[in-house]
Amino acid sequence: MTAHFYLDGREIPFQPGQNVLEALLAMGRDRDVPYFCYHPALGSLGACRQCAVKLYPHDDKHPPRVMMACLLPASAGLQLVTAESDVRREHAAISELLMRNHPHDCPICDEGGQCHLQDMTVRAGHRLRHYENAKRTFRSQQLGPLIRQEMNRCITCYRCVRFYQDIAGGEDFGVFGSRDRVFFGRLHDGPLESPFAGNLAEVCPTGVFTDKVYHASYLRPWDLETAASICPHCNLGCNTAPGAARGRLRRVRQRHHPDINPYFLCDRGRYGFRHVVHRRRPWRHRLRSREIERDEALDRLTDLLRQGETGFLGSPRADVQDNLAWLALADAYGAPFAAFSDPWQEALAREILALPQAPSLRQLGEAERILILGQALEISPSLRLPVQAALRRGAQLTLASVLPTALDRYGELRRLRPDGYVDAAGDWCRALPSGKRGVILASADALGPAGVHVLRRLQEDLPPGTGIVVAHRAPNLGGAAFFATDGQSQRLREAIRVGRCRHLLALAADPLGEDGDAPFWRQRSSALRISLLDCLPTTTLEAAELQLPMAAVAEREGVFLNYEGRFQAFARVYRPAQYHRHWDPSRSTFPLPAGGMREELAPWEPRDLAEALAQRGGRLESFHQRLEFYRHYLCPELPGPGDPGSFIPDALRARFRIGIVPVPHSGTGRWWLSAFHWYGDEAQARFAGELQSLAPVAGVRLAPGQTQAQAMLLTSRDGQTRRYPIVEVAGMAADVLALPPSDLSDLGYHPGERIDALEESAP
Repeated sequence: MTAHFYLDGREIPFQPGQNVLEALLAMGRDRDVPYFCYHPALGSLGACRQCAVKLYPHDDKHPPRVMMACLLPASAGLQLVTAESDVRREHAAISELLMRNHPHDCPICDEGGQCHLQDMTVRAGHRLRHYENAKRTFRSQQLGPLIRQEMNRCITCYRCVRFYQDIAGGEDFGVFGSRDRVFFGRLHDGPLESPFAGNLAEVCPTGVFTDKVYHASYLRPWDLETAASICPHCNLGCNTAPGAARGRLRRVRQRHHPDINPYFLCDRGRYGFRHVVHRRRPWRHRLRSREIERDEALDRLTDLLRQGETGFLGSPRADVQDNLAWLALADAYGAPFAAFSDPWQEALAREILALPQAPSLRQLGEAERILILGQALEISPSLRLPVQAALRRGAQLTLASVLPTALDRYGELRRLRPDGYVDAAGDWCRALPSGKRGVILASADALGPAGVHVLRRLQEDLPPGTGIVVAHRAPNLGGAAFFATDGQSQRLREAIRVGRCRHLLALAADPLGEDGDAPFWRQRSSALRISLLDCLPTTTLEAAELQLPMAAVAEREGVFLNYEGRFQAFARVYRPAQYHRHWDPSRSTFPLPAGGMREELAPWEPRDLAEALAQRGGRLESFHQRLEFYRHYLCPELPGPGDPGSFIPDALRARFRIGIVPVPHSGTGRWWLSAFHWYGDEAQARFAGELQSLAPVAGVRLAPGQTQAQAMLLTSRDGQTRRYPIVEVAGMAADVLALPPSDLSDLGYHPGERIDALEESAP
């Protein structure tokens, strides 16, 4: 039987452990009691004193008393009142006190229309201010390119510092001062260092911390088009709510998903969307740098397809259905298809998809033993929040990595070379106590295909409840791995190498850039004509003969498969458009000084392009048959946008299991190679200007004292020499060179391989 308490005579059900305010909010009765400092992820503090209720005891010995709802545990039969005059006076008086120094700047505040302070002040009944003295003022700080501060609006609710320090684990933001001179910020002006700094704009109930990126193209929230979407910047699959207006994406905010991202979003997911407005983003069809019309591009592609020398290349950056459309079109033309340009990446994706279903982030927060291999927290920053939640519950943490990590001080450290990860995982598994819930977090490139395979074998002997989470930067790695069952990448490369394939039709891929093994593609780029559909100005796009503009994630609908094997759908948020602010008499008889002339842009959705090519080539029926067959075979029941998602069947996972351990190729050389990640390093986020202004110094990272040189000269597999400045990192493993993944791809090497280097001394 459900327990109840009573508020103003109405029954309020509650769950064990809830306080009164939590029970009211769970029922949707957020209008009964105003509040400021409470947040579901932060818990109760009682700092604002706003959520007052009157408690009537069950006996005649104690008089009624006013208490804070967020600090009052819910219990059966509790009698509470808010409708009496003294409680209402309390609400109004506290609101007036909090508003005493608040400026009258609602018309110019970015929080207007979504302001918790506005809502609660009206709800509390505050109508008139009696304070006539000078208001308290502060000098606001410059906190970097992402967050804007207006400290004079602060009501001292402590939400910001509680989130930044307790939840995000940041150390460069705090609270200073005393009495009515309390200040929230940094010791000195400067960019916030946490990869979760953007959440301050959502956590703050007033306009103290607002989104600086959104401010640059600000519109009131009620003017924004929003829809349910999925973050495309790693394989966690965080749920988002992008907002767009007038044909332009303006901001991205988190969307609640209890198992993945309940309340927060990393800065890559929040600000990586700025690639859609990059100045070099392709908007027009181009043939050898000459702008052409859409029909001419279709005719050109159709002619190339009819010649029978085309290969198709998909991408883990494209969603499940787009890759399926590319595969169906390749089948209709009898052409080779691969979702990966690099066999190493294909094997890695296959091994990850073969793993048993991984724990959700909520389950990760309940783990008792955690092992982190490599830079998993830098690849997928949102993993850090449940790890820290587990640490607060008393979990034991072990970190094995080449480079220092953000959580080194919280656990047992093992500084390793790349060849030591699998042994470290084996030692940890053997030492795992029976009955303890353990989770392994691993970066995909640290383990490679062989390491993931060994982890899967190790998991078979682990206690029930032990899971493996493999972090990767591609949002649809598992979905693209559907096509990796028979070495398709190697077959496509072989067809190109022997000359059977002289034209490549690629989808959101960058084989000449960061996708892996760029030297192979560079050596054949002169004889291989490339047609590329993409929304990023990548290295491959610049070299492509035919450039086709592609809709970004917020501009189309689709389905991603996240690290758990969970299908999640995203909806189209807006249709892109450009505004020309000059008057064009040929298009309108009246000038439009307020907004300009709207020009709809129509970048391709991959499925529409595939269907158009099938129709022009007379293969539409075959295309539809293959598309329906693959869709029902691989993902028969797809969720809709906003749904919690559906999981890939275990029987389907079994298709990707192999019995022979892939042998890693390490080569010879003095230096081991490792990938260096930072939280903004991802294919799409790399074109987000504000985020990239926070990027660390470029160069090759190695331990201090390894060399006296100023730079390293490394030779790629196709004989090209690259120069990299040296950046010494204290606490890094010896005999290791750490490079960004894009540089490793440019050299043609993978993490865990060895290389020789020439040292360039200072002149």
